[in-house]
Amino acid sequence: MIVAARSTTSGHKKCDLEPAAARRMALIDSHGKIVAVNNDWALLAKEVGIKLSRVGVGANYLDVCRKASTFSHTSHQALTGIIQVIKEEIPSFTMDYTCQTPSGMARFRMNATQIHYKSARVAISHTDISDLDLSKRKDFEHVQKFARRLINAQEEERQRISREIHDDLGGKIAFLAFSVRQILSQRPKHSSCIDSELNKVVEGLTDLATGLRDLSHSLHPPSLRYVGVGGALKAIAKAFQDNYGIVIDVRIPKELPPLSGDLQLCVFRICQESLQNIAKHSGASKARIILEHTNNQLCLTVSDSGKGFVRSEGMLSGGVGMLSMRERAISIGGHVVVSTSPGEGTEVSLTVPLQEQLEETMVE
Repeated sequence: MIVAARSTTSGHKKCDLEPAAARRMALIDSHGKIVAVNNDWALLAKEVGIKLSRVGVGANYLDVCRKASTFSHTSHQALTGIIQVIKEEIPSFTMDYTCQTPSGMARFRMNATQIHYKSARVAISHTDISDLDLSKRKDFEHVQKFARRLINAQEEERQRISREIHDDLGGKIAFLAFSVRQILSQRPKHSSCIDSELNKVVEGLTDLATGLRDLSHSLHPPSLRYVGVGGALKAIAKAFQDNYGIVIDVRIPKELPPLSGDLQLCVFRICQESLQNIAKHSGASKARIILEHTNNQLCLTVSDSGKGFVRSEGMLSGGVGMLSMRERAISIGGHVVVSTSPGEGTEVSLTVPLQEQLEETMVE
């Protein structure tokens, strides 16, 4: 598409002019005819054995793009953008695209900008941004690895605290309840007043044990291991509905593809955080959890019918919930979008590319 393009079986474009320089430029008139090119543009045609008459001064660049757009959606986008600039509907147009080169796949940025110099009306430039793109990918991979280490450290600490609550505190409370029951069983029958108070102590200890058990499970959900993310979401929705009286509509596919443990945990935690936010802030009477998948991605949506909020104010309020959700999504290569406005409820959407996750599952 840089100068001319045709489709390939890989889905990328095959360029007639392969990039030998990082940047090449051409000026076109209001009809799309090339009126000037720089040395890099001309030298490139010579190096790859293409007559300059096909891509040089006098050739119509729009016709080149039209021919390429027959095979390439990207070329069609470029054609549309350049025409808009020629018609002065927009001052400039920029797009990035991938192109097959002699040295492999490369990344380019095309820019079309209005100019008024003699008969020239638009300057077309193509800049090789492969190194920049690679740098961005590496930066993202570093951020992703850091996020994963941070999430893993948090989960390990949650698991440790969960074990302490379940094994240590839970055991001590159970022993206290047993001791009080022993006292009750050995007391004379006529001391009903004291018995009533001791029964209240037992009930309180039982409630405390239940609360600690629920806290332990929320810190480290065992249901993920035994029933998978679908069952875990149904369980947390039921607990949420019982605790807060908010009706939850849960929609989970009957079957899910194999999902990595990290992905399942991410989905569960983001759903958990979203439900906590609904309980704390939304004032909603209804909420919905939807988990769905295609061949390419897994999507979780948690929405409510509450009062919503102004996003900028939500970010400035000091809460870390949305930040935590985004960190978790980044750690597995996904992204989170929060859609809300005052009086319109809130929707949290997690989208994760599934192919990469399936490959990781196969490796595991």
